[in-house]
Amino acid sequence: MKYTILGLVAAMAIIAILFGFKPTAKTPVKNNTSIKGIFEPIAVIELFTSQGCSSCPSADKLLSKTIHSNNGKKIFALSYHVDYWNRLGWADPFSNPSFSKRQNDYVSTLHLNGAYTPQVVVNGINEFVGSDKNSLSASLGNALAEKAEISFTEIEALQENEHLVTVKYKLEGNLSGTTINFALVSLSETTEIKRGENGGLTLTNENIVRQLITQKANEKGEVTFAKSPVPSIGNAAVIVFIQRQNGQKIIGAAMAKI
Repeated sequence: MKYTILGLVAAMAIIAILFGFKPTAKTPVKNNTSIKGIFEPIAVIELFTSQGCSSCPSADKLLSKTIHSNNGKKIFALSYHVDYWNRLGWADPFSNPSFSKRQNDYVSTLHLNGAYTPQVVVNGINEFVGSDKNSLSASLGNALAEKAEISFTEIEALQENEHLVTVKYKLEGNLSGTTINFALVSLSETTEIKRGENGGLTLTNENIVRQLITQKANEKGEVTFAKSPVPSIGNAAVIVFIQRQNGQKIIGAAMAKI
């Protein structure tokens, strides 16, 4: 009788295995991170660049090197392709007038003489020429010496098909007077430049911002990007960062790959 009962239990376990786990037909791709109570230092690099600018490839390469050598530190890189170089022979396929406007907003906030490329802004408060390795290293060191004020207790990016990307998030910290930015980025794109100052070159850009959504920050929320432009599955990520409305300092950030 003892062996009969054990055999019955084993048979029931097999049946549970066979019928208890059913694959779903359309499982969304997602990335979920739970980091409650952790206010790790963060650094957000915003590079304003253009494929039509001969000075920009060196800054693009420095950004790429930084992305791949962060040594586990919370460094988030964003490459905004501005549109004001398009009239000089090469229309950058990743350019967007809203990115030029974002750069001009920094010009106003940081009391600069004007916009230029390549330009880097770190954590919304420190700007310099994007190819300046020493300034970037010093700025990152300063940013990473300060704890974040906002922590992402959850961030989830879902892509149900090739065109629809949704982000869900939960935050911890004082959100008074802050905005939240959602940047949908293409991790890597290679382009043959036909004309303009970089004519004849083949350029590779990383973490290219394709869409940017900015809204008031709440403790939790959800946003969905437009259907286009959207990077291909496996070549996309969402970088989300919190910014003070007064002064534009970035005080929290997180990333979810798709």
